[in-house]
Amino acid sequence: MSVLSEMLRNLFSKPVTTRYPAERVPIPDGFRGRVGCADDRCIGCSKCSLVCPASAITMVDSPRMVEFKGRTLERKKRPSIALYQCIRCGLCERHCPADAIHLRNGQSINGSTLDEVVTCTL
Repeated sequence: MSVLSEMLRNLFSKPVTTRYPAERVPIPDGFRGRVGCADDRCIGCSKCSLVCPASAITMVDSPRMVEFKGRTLERKKRPSIALYQCIRCGLCERHCPADAIHLRNGQSINGSTLDEVVTCTL
C-alpha cells in the first residue's frame, strides 16, 4: 500500500528538477565552463598541452606568423582540445603566456558536427 500512496503523492506534486534548456539555471561566479581557444592569439608554445593533467590538449600543425609582445613569431602548431576529455581544471588558462585559452562562463552548447561537439579549434 505504501508504494501506491507514494505514487499518488508524487503524481500530484510539483516536479523537483529544472526544465533545462527551457529554463536556464543561474551560473555562479567562478564557474569553469566550456574551454575556448583564440587561434589568432595563440603562439604555439605547447605549454597548455604540457600542463594538462587529462591529456585533453594535443598540438596540431598550423604554421603561420603571429604577433606577440611586439615581435613576429613563426607558429608551427596550435592546440586542439578534446572537450569531453577535459576536466575543466584551468591549468591551461593559467599557464598560457598569450592569454589565448579561456574557460568560458557558460553552459554547454550544442553542435551539428563532430568537430563542434568534441574538439575546440577556434
